[in-house]
Formats: sequence, structure tokens, C-alpha cells
Amino acid sequence: MSEMDDFRAEVSAWLTENAPAEPAFLLPESFMEVGTDAQFTFLRDWQKKVYEAGYLGMAWPKAYGGGGRAQIYQDIVNAEMARQKVPFVPNTIGLNWAGPLLLAMGTEADKQRYIPGILSADDIWCQGFSEPDQGSDLANCQTRAVRDGDDYVINGSKIWTSLGTYAKYMILLARTNPD
Repeated sequence: MSEMDDFRAEVSAWLTENAPAEPAFLLPESFMEVGTDAQFTFLRDWQKKVYEAGYLGMAWPKAYGGGGRAQIYQDIVNAEMARQKVPFVPNTIGLNWAGPLLLAMGTEADKQRYIPGILSADDIWCQGFSEPDQGSDLANCQTRAVRDGDDYVINGSKIWTSLGTYAKYMILLARTNPD
């Protein structure tokens, strides 16, 4: 067997041994459908367990809590999780959008501050794109971000912010120039 086959077998065995028992409530099929505190807590606890076992952020730098390995390792974990139909991890926006963006463009301080919480599910992220009057027409975004010293003052509203109820942070689409 190859190294990848060995790793796949390791992950498969861990998932078989550690997958949570079915809860006494219906689990949503995606992060966009989480609607109760019980669902959220169950899924967050599962993400923490997967992360603590070393199976999340495997290709992210060790300095921020990642595994420091090649992306193929995370791909194998994701494939095994899907194959075994274990629950999903809820911090989807953090893991798939915010984290990669911060790793590519964030300051060192940003990476140290945000990446560990994304991986552990201590800090849930949501996205703020869609608006009440514009829907998903991002080209017509009406939310404004006006510079005020070192900060921005945000004026506008967003809708369809999956996990917004539980999120600590948001990836926000706003106009900084009205023209």
C-alpha cells in the first residue's frame, strides 16, 4: 500500500471509531440549513473533535494550528467524511473562504488571531453578500463602508447570512467608493 492508502485507512478507521451517534433531532444536510442551537452545538462539537484529531486544516501552516501537510491529505479526509456520511463541520465559510483568504492576504497578526479559531470552531464565520433589495446581484451592492480614521463605518443590511446567528465574524461585501 502507498502512503496515501495508509493515510486513507487511518482516517477511515478514526471516523468509524469516532463518528458521533445519531442525535435525537434531525441534522441538516448543509451549513445553510442549521436552524437550532442543538444542531449548531452538535456540529460545532464534532468540528472540534475532528480538528483535535488533526484532520482539519491539514494543509494550513503549523504556526497557526494547521497540519503543515500537502493538500492531498485534507482531500482524503474530506472524501472519507463524505463516503462515511459523517456530519459536516459547520464553519464552512471560515474553512473554505475566510481562512484561505487570510492565509493568502492577511497580516501575520491577522493569521495568528483568526486562523486557530476558524479551525477549532471557536470563531464561526458567515458571509455578508446578499441584500434585501438586490438579492444576490453583487454588482449592485448598496452597503457602504466609509473610512473613519483607522476603521470603517458600515451602513447597509445583508440577508441570507447562513450561520449569521452563530457567527462572530463576517466576510462582508461593501462599497468603499460610491462611484
